[in-house]
Amino acid sequence: MSARVVLLCEDRQTDSFVRRFLSCRGFSHHDVTTLPLPHGAQSGDQWVRERYPRELRAIRARQKAFLVIVVDADSHSTEDRRSELDRECARQGVPGRTSEDPVIVIVPRRNIETWLAWLGGDRVDEETTYPRLRRESDCDPLARNLYRMCHKAQRLDEGAPPSLIEACEEYRRLGR
Repeated sequence: MSARVVLLCEDRQTDSFVRRFLSCRGFSHHDVTTLPLPHGAQSGDQWVRERYPRELRAIRARQKAFLVIVVDADSHSTEDRRSELDRECARQGVPGRTSEDPVIVIVPRRNIETWLAWLGGDRVDEETTYPRLRRESDCDPLARNLYRMCHKAQRLDEGAPPSLIEACEEYRRLGR
């Protein structure tokens, strides 16, 4: 695949899951660059939000590249998180994302573990906090399951979390 992906996300589990999903789509390990994950006192969502405008500006200057942003909604709505990203762009003087930008914004609600639990066969809601996987690599079959539904079948199975349905819609931008 000639396109490259720049991945900006909150944590290692999300990075591992998205990389595995993109691998199913044909992106090699070398095609995906994960921006360094946050360390220290700063929260992951704050780090993603503050870094987003700079990466949006940078991806607009590249050819055949995509920016994939993954930020948990936590107790907020997915729309609230997207609005926070737009406000940060305005604060930093960067025009917000347009339909022409090669940018995918993914917002798991509550967090990525909600999706992982559902993809593993559990019934979920987007208010409950679900446990982390024992090992980050345990998400491999779950990413393959999402790829099967979201890419191959072009529809999620019944009971999918609404934020995952939104993510599959966003994912279609990658095919342009």
